[in-house]
Amino acid sequence: MLRVLVESASGLPKKKLGNPDPITSVVFKGETKKTRSISSEIKPVWKETLEFDLKGSPLDSSSFIDVIVKDFETLGKDKLIGLAKVCLKDLANGQVKSLPAKNLPLVSESGQNIGATIDLIIGYEPPANAVPNPNDQQDGSGAENPGGVEGGDAIDMGTAPPSAQQNQSFQWRTKKRQRPLSNKPQDFQIRVRIIEGRQLPGNNIKPVVKVNVCGDTHRTRIKRGNNPFFDEIFFYNVHMLPSELFDQHVSIRVYNSSSLRADSLMGEFKIDIGYIYDEPAHCIMRKWLLLNDPDDSSSGAKGYLKVSMFIVSTGDDPPVEKRDRDTDSDDVESNLLLPAGVALRWVTLQLKVFRAEDIPQMDDSIAQSLKAAFGGESNTKNLVDPFVEAWFAGKKLTTKIIVKNANPEWNQLLNLQVKFPSMCERIKLTVFDWDRLTRNDAISTMYLDLDKIASSGDEVGEEYPGNGNGFSGIKGETGDSEVGFLPVFGPSYINLYGSPREFSGLPDPYEDLNYGKASLECLKGEGAAYRGRVLIELSTKLEGKADKDVDVISNDDILVAQKYQRKRKYCLCAVFHSATMIKEPGEPIQFEVSIGNYGNKLDSTCKPLASTTQYSCAVFDGNHYYYLPWADTKPVVAVTSFWEDISHRLYSVNIIIYIANRLQANITELKTAVQAKAPDTTVEEIWHKLIGQLIEDINSYRLPELETTPNLTALDIQIKKVRDKALKSVRGAVEKWLQDGVDLKEGMDVIDGWLDKLKQLAEEPQNSMPDVIIWMLRGDKRLAYCRVPAHQVLYSSYSEQACGQYCGKNQTIFLQYPMDKHKGSKIPAQIRVNMWLGLSALEQKFNAFAEGTFNVYAELYENQAKVLGKWGTTGLLNHPKFSDVTGKVKLKQEYFIPPGGWQWEGDWVVDPEKNLLTEADAGHNEFLDEVYENQIRFPGGEWKGAPEPYTDVNGEKARRPEEYECPPGWQWVDEWTFDDKRAVDERGWEYGVTIPPDDKPKSWVAAEKMYHVHRRRRRIRRRKKVAGGSAATERKDAEDPEGWEFSSLISWKFHRKERSSDTVRRRRWRRKMAPSDRVGASAIFKLEGALGIDVEAKGDDKGSKSDATNLFGAITPNVSCSFDRCYSYHLRVYVYQARNLTALDKDSFSDPYVHVSYLHMSKTTEIIKSTLNPTWDQTLIFNRVEVYGDPQTLSRNPPQIVLEVFDSDQVGKDEPLGRSICLPIVKLNPAEDTTPKLKWCPVIHMGKPAGDILVSAELILRTQGNETDLPIVPPKRGDMLYMVPQGVRPVVQLTAIEILAWGLRNMKTYQLAPITSPSLVVECGGERVQSAVIKNMKKSPNFSGNVLLLKVLLPKEEMYTPPIVLKVIDHRPFGRKPVVGQCTIDSLEGYRCDPYGSVAEVVMESKVATAHQELHINIEERTLLETQQEKETEMIDWWSKFYASIGEHEKCGPYLQKGYDTLKVFSCELEDVAEYKGLIDFCNTFKLYRGQNDNGDEDPTVVGEFKGAFKVYPLSDDPAIPFPPRQFGELPDSGPQECVVRIYVIRGTDLQPKDNNGLASSTSLWGMDPQAFVRSNHSNTRSPLFSRASLISCVTTPVCSKHPGTFGIPPFWTEVSIYEFLRNQSVRRLATMLKNIFPSTLSSKMDLNWSMVFDSSSLGIHTPSANRHCLANFPLLHMTFRIFQSLWSSFGQFL
Repeated sequence: MLRVLVESASGLPKKKLGNPDPITSVVFKGETKKTRSISSEIKPVWKETLEFDLKGSPLDSSSFIDVIVKDFETLGKDKLIGLAKVCLKDLANGQVKSLPAKNLPLVSESGQNIGATIDLIIGYEPPANAVPNPNDQQDGSGAENPGGVEGGDAIDMGTAPPSAQQNQSFQWRTKKRQRPLSNKPQDFQIRVRIIEGRQLPGNNIKPVVKVNVCGDTHRTRIKRGNNPFFDEIFFYNVHMLPSELFDQHVSIRVYNSSSLRADSLMGEFKIDIGYIYDEPAHCIMRKWLLLNDPDDSSSGAKGYLKVSMFIVSTGDDPPVEKRDRDTDSDDVESNLLLPAGVALRWVTLQLKVFRAEDIPQMDDSIAQSLKAAFGGESNTKNLVDPFVEAWFAGKKLTTKIIVKNANPEWNQLLNLQVKFPSMCERIKLTVFDWDRLTRNDAISTMYLDLDKIASSGDEVGEEYPGNGNGFSGIKGETGDSEVGFLPVFGPSYINLYGSPREFSGLPDPYEDLNYGKASLECLKGEGAAYRGRVLIELSTKLEGKADKDVDVISNDDILVAQKYQRKRKYCLCAVFHSATMIKEPGEPIQFEVSIGNYGNKLDSTCKPLASTTQYSCAVFDGNHYYYLPWADTKPVVAVTSFWEDISHRLYSVNIIIYIANRLQANITELKTAVQAKAPDTTVEEIWHKLIGQLIEDINSYRLPELETTPNLTALDIQIKKVRDKALKSVRGAVEKWLQDGVDLKEGMDVIDGWLDKLKQLAEEPQNSMPDVIIWMLRGDKRLAYCRVPAHQVLYSSYSEQACGQYCGKNQTIFLQYPMDKHKGSKIPAQIRVNMWLGLSALEQKFNAFAEGTFNVYAELYENQAKVLGKWGTTGLLNHPKFSDVTGKVKLKQEYFIPPGGWQWEGDWVVDPEKNLLTEADAGHNEFLDEVYENQIRFPGGEWKGAPEPYTDVNGEKARRPEEYECPPGWQWVDEWTFDDKRAVDERGWEYGVTIPPDDKPKSWVAAEKMYHVHRRRRRIRRRKKVAGGSAATERKDAEDPEGWEFSSLISWKFHRKERSSDTVRRRRWRRKMAPSDRVGASAIFKLEGALGIDVEAKGDDKGSKSDATNLFGAITPNVSCSFDRCYSYHLRVYVYQARNLTALDKDSFSDPYVHVSYLHMSKTTEIIKSTLNPTWDQTLIFNRVEVYGDPQTLSRNPPQIVLEVFDSDQVGKDEPLGRSICLPIVKLNPAEDTTPKLKWCPVIHMGKPAGDILVSAELILRTQGNETDLPIVPPKRGDMLYMVPQGVRPVVQLTAIEILAWGLRNMKTYQLAPITSPSLVVECGGERVQSAVIKNMKKSPNFSGNVLLLKVLLPKEEMYTPPIVLKVIDHRPFGRKPVVGQCTIDSLEGYRCDPYGSVAEVVMESKVATAHQELHINIEERTLLETQQEKETEMIDWWSKFYASIGEHEKCGPYLQKGYDTLKVFSCELEDVAEYKGLIDFCNTFKLYRGQNDNGDEDPTVVGEFKGAFKVYPLSDDPAIPFPPRQFGELPDSGPQECVVRIYVIRGTDLQPKDNNGLASSTSLWGMDPQAFVRSNHSNTRSPLFSRASLISCVTTPVCSKHPGTFGIPPFWTEVSIYEFLRNQSVRRLATMLKNIFPSTLSSKMDLNWSMVFDSSSLGIHTPSANRHCLANFPLLHMTFRIFQSLWSSFGQFL
């Protein structure tokens, strides 16, 4: 019997319309079997077994099967997708009983790879009468997989009993011993690639992987986090018998490198090499390994590691590996390898999907539209056909489809059969809308993270909180273990988020948000709007197997879920204090606040609520941004909603966040004190405060008990246990520290671990209360939003700490664009809002948080039009007499009815809306009035005045220039002039053609043609504001006494004073309401429902669109909060400097300046040219900042100061460099003696660190009219710029920076041209010095003048010290001097020295002798390769000493017995030997970088190196004190010098074979250039003894002169290549650089060391930049070779 298990396929190509419906056919000897078809899937999972009856005939070695994947078509012929062919030779020979074919590539009919793969497992049972194969198994066992085998490879693995699985390793070893193998040693290469890890246990870990094969161990680089990505490959070369090799194993261990404990082993996996060799192509590709504890195999999973392993023998080609990343839909179970003795357990994740609510409209119905057109009632809210899809570990199940129901009830059970422990971290749930014709549309996607709804019990550990899904200590059902618990959830609602829920027939630009993802360029992929929620429950069943994948939930379970749906009323209030930093004025702006679907202005499914602010027009702040002028009347929104009572969950979250925030503040204070080098007593005081406060918080603030709480689930109980135990473990560790007195430096990482643990405990998976969403709207268009978690503003009666951190407090929020491609670098607005959320039963508590006086009004607008010079209603046409603010919705005063609990207070009165009547010049100090003069003609005729001689830019009627009056408080600067600085002719005219039906041209040109019939020209007049003018008072007097406001059209912006061009006018009527049965601000929560609807409008406008959606904003009351008093503050922002900003210009620098915004005011610093470390030294003074509210409240929570750093560009817009936040020190008493201290604030750009800025600020409350109490005005620099005053600015000292500028190396081309004549510029603290120009970079890359001196005023405190900036400038023809590289040295502490207390580090001769002195070294002239006769006569030579030194005593003869000394041979590079100190000399290497490349992307690659050194020491301010001695003495000539280099190549080890016999014929070539190579040949060996001295003559450029009395060798480049003698191609190649001479104290030592060799064909030629030195004083002159540590692995060694 031949069985083919068709598992899955991936990467199938999409069709032009939608996805294919794949079906697989398997053809064997003309017989065809087919799987079922899977609809619309490019990664289908079949899991079907196709059987072929062999009818008593065994397989032969030529047997094969054809696999055909087609696109199933209901009508017509199936379309071919791909083909594959599998040879059954291994099955026929009896070597294996199961043949896995993983990632089998599919090809087209022409044989081209289509990029898709298919996974098969082929099983074979020979017929009973078949001749037994001698290689077959004799124990009767089936083809079960070994302990190191993936669980899904065997056909019946899923149903195999545990006993069979436990014996897998034994069965496999029995099979291996009976395989006929070669009895001769062979060469093999084993390659192991470590790709990535997941769910490694621990917190703040630094994992490293060690791989051991046949006694040889390699390790990866150290990474950070629980999900590290390594991508490193190791090579192991062995020469041994195959039988011995296949009994060896590959050991892979993961360690925590940051742990000092002996038990830092995190997990291990072992696999037999023989098993790898038995796999197809002798490889295991991209498999996940389950790590476990080697001492306790029952401890469960310790994480997962993804690897590829393969074995290559002589003449084999290594397999090609795909490098695509996995997705959530991958079938990881079929790619999982288990260690021996560990078996996966089948479990069933039972997902109960009960119901959903508030699903948005997704379909457009023609029938509904026609029904509404003929007067029927349309039901658009139910135009959705939802179903739920669940994904986990590559398995997918879906519920049934419920047609046309926005609140569906599925009541279905989805049984996900998976193996545990699983490396999948989350369950993906997607709600789709079913479409009959097109693809299904995603409504929203959410995830259930298993690490949040399950526990292995390690989370309470003191050292390593768990992060995996091991669940090792669990033996029962869900939630019955004290150690951990299996995945469990609910019953609870999961909220859905995605794109805005308003339906449109056009493509949704934010559709990716509904799939739980966003564009790769976006900062976040979070949903921007609420899109409903789903009630689900998850449990885990260990025993038994579900009969059905999808089943019906029993009635009893449905009744149990009913109690979790009981809802209570919640009240939400939001008071908007300011809306600032608006980019453009545009249309009027309003804000909408919603929670769930309650408060959504554009949704008619909920009761109308006062959820929107009034429309307001933005006003210029005088510098950069716009703001909304709310003044003393702040808009208020009130929203009531109904949700389940989950207070016990949210209270616990808030308490833990409160503890974490206090710990975070103390950690920040402690780190700041350490950075500022505060006294030890101060640091210790902060340390004890941190420890004591943490213990007090944990002891005092207990989490709520769960008894008698509603909506209690099994997960609530388990999370409560985990949190209690975790807090107890933290408290115990802290108390132990307090007793033992742990060192501060050792404890900082552990404290950060405590903070991370608290943040993890604060995550609540069952948070069914939706976020509060604030939308910014322009007209009816949603522009920007923000999401505020409900628990942050929730009020709690349990304790003050259980209240949200922003409950009843002002918070500053930056709005963001949906799917922002700028990643938050550009913000649409900043709002300052005070929110309060609480149960309706606790709404009286809101009165204690409310400030100001709350007012509620009903309002409407009276409209009139001007006809024949008279105002009236006859000219309104289709506009109503009384309407809302838009002029579209018809309203009447008599139909307004107060909501329940409210009554009228007074009558209707006229009350103009001042926020909509702002003039265009508001906020400006200078303004330009403009008007267009128009003329017309017939084609070819004379020009004459147009019917409307003067218009605005849009062609609408405007006033004549002589009718413009200068407003009060302003004065004219010049007369009316024609604007000729545009695309116009010499007289200022521009010409156009009118095309019917338009009555004015759409475009204009500067050249007149005969067919032009319209022309216009712009007249402008500039005016400026007079200082101290009374514009506001006089303008108020100029308002219309009847309250009218005027405009040219009803949809245009209105103004106060009537103009000749105005044709419509309106005025606002308001009527105040007051609560009838209660007192206080909480009465606003009774404002539910509409104030009234004009019932006559329904009969008059049957065909109109005045439905409830349009009426929503008009018929709800307007709520505002009025403040009686305005407080005036004086703000000073001290902007001193910045460091490490991003380079956005091509010269590697930027031109930074700072926008400083505070509430409705902003100012800008000066621009500093060409620097990444600018020093502004500027004080920005905001003289009168008007703020409403209690000063005490403001002092506790002051508004944030926003600092935005920009790069100034001469062409185009200025580019943002990042944003930073600073909180001012508030002084309610101006005489208070508190000086703000400068501090470094991080600059964030696109969510990533982009430097730091040194700032501070103070906000001073001004007393009434008293200017003398303010601090003294800082000194000025120039006419307008204020400097940072003394006391705030750092204390500076005159400092000398001595620079040894030796030379440049490895300079890359700039703009396709080489660097030929560079010079060095050194900048620090605003001072700069430049070196001499290198005349010819090729001949001599060193500077002629090597020592530079820079005197600069530097702060005494190290934390304020500016960095040293190195710039390399290339001097090019025509005066061009581009910056071709730059380097920033952040800290100067390592370069500070005492000029009097230390000897100059460089002691050299004043001049180097011009004549070359010969250097003689006595070396005995003898041949290293002795003849056989010489070896017989002389048994002791240098080789005897060498072999004795490396431990090969059988080759050294009687050398050791004679007591001779030995060599010291290192097994690594000398840079890694501690006593050589990394071979660092006085001359250091600094890498040079470049800024933005031509594509606009950051280019962080190294473009060169600078060789030099620095010395920093203080200078005296007294000129009488002599200058300290110079640290760098006079240096010799740095020109080229002739030298002789003697190189000894001793031997090579494990060089990689290139011949088919597994050996290599090697040639070593040494030389300074391609024309001066020395050759040494060795044939048929992988470990040659070269035994050849190479003498090379060269001319090189030294890095320094010779040390007196020492053997000095100049630096040079050396390329070492080992070539194959037969093929004449490079086997291995490396390049090294000798740069410095090591001090003479080390030159007297004789050392040998091994160097790594790399494959040039696969890795390229690399030129390392580390320092190299020569050591001599022995017949062998040794040179150190070193290869970049970043290369993947070594291919061999030579000595």
